[in-house]
Formats: sequence, structure tokens, C-alpha cells
Amino acid sequence: MERKVVLTVCSGNIHRSVIAQLCLSRELVNIGREMEFTVLSRGIQGTMGTIAPKYPNLLFYEMERRHTQPCLEEIGIKMPSGQKAMLIDEQIVKQVSLILAMDQEVLRTKCTPEGVPMSLIDQFPGHISKMHLFMELVGRKEDVTDCGGKDDAALHQDVVMSINEVAKAGIHTMIQWACENR
Repeated sequence: MERKVVLTVCSGNIHRSVIAQLCLSRELVNIGREMEFTVLSRGIQGTMGTIAPKYPNLLFYEMERRHTQPCLEEIGIKMPSGQKAMLIDEQIVKQVSLILAMDQEVLRTKCTPEGVPMSLIDQFPGHISKMHLFMELVGRKEDVTDCGGKDDAALHQDVVMSINEVAKAGIHTMIQWACENR
């Protein structure tokens, strides 16, 4: 049986989408379905002529790491030191069964500084049927807040804990949607 691939996407593939990837992967292990699904993550920052993230992963962003690390430890998630921010592209979009965007901007309204549309829907309109907001896994139409650059420990904690709870509660919905889209 071929594994189905699920993709989580945020702006830079530094924080939210990586944490979602790790949490969803952990939940697949917890329910014994890790051999059927692979969860990957990507970012849209660096596409459409925009500048890619400055550093390869969360561990290089001192403030964000300081606020996020204790939360990750609390939920049993370890950020891989070799994690590298990856850009979304047509090749990966064609391979996946499901795309989970971390916020509405990434999904449908993000633009370059020059005003060129660069959201997932703008870049990959032929794949809209497999795109959802991450929070829709639990029936909510809200964003996972982008806490990058924000020196607010409580915000970082809320984001990590929210992603973790949605991964736990929404894993069966993710599986269902991934199976329907291939």
C-alpha cells in the first residue's frame, strides 16, 4: 500500500507548520497508522520572488526558541536540529493527498510586497480541493496565529498547545480527508 502524504503549510516553515507536522506524526504513531501516512511541512515564504527565511529552523531564532522550547518539551515534541525550512512547489503539491494551511493568509490572501498573489490557492489553483485550514480538522475556521517575531511567551505557548490539541482531536479527520483526496 502506498503511503498518503499530508502537508502542513505556514509562511516560513520555521514554527507552526513544523510543529503541526511533528504533532500529527506523533498522533499517527499513537493510533498505529504511521505506516499509512507521512506528514511533511513547507512554507510559502521564498516563493514568487520573496525572500526565504533567514535561518533554517526554529533553533536559530533565539526569542522564538526560548518561548517555544518549554512548550514543546511539555508535550513531548523535540524539534529536530537538522530541520530545514522547505519551500512549497508544484512537485510536492502534486504528490500530497491533503494540504493543511495554518492561516487564511497562507491559504488564500498572501501577496508579495509588490502585490503579486502568492497564497496556496493563487499558486496552485488546480489543487484547491485538497486544501483546508489546519483548524478545520476540529471544525473551526480560525487561524493558527503567526507568532514569529513576537516576544510574547504566552502567545507562543497558546500556539503550540493549540496545534497539539488540534492534532490530537483532529487526527481521524485528517486521515479521512487524506483518503478522500487521492
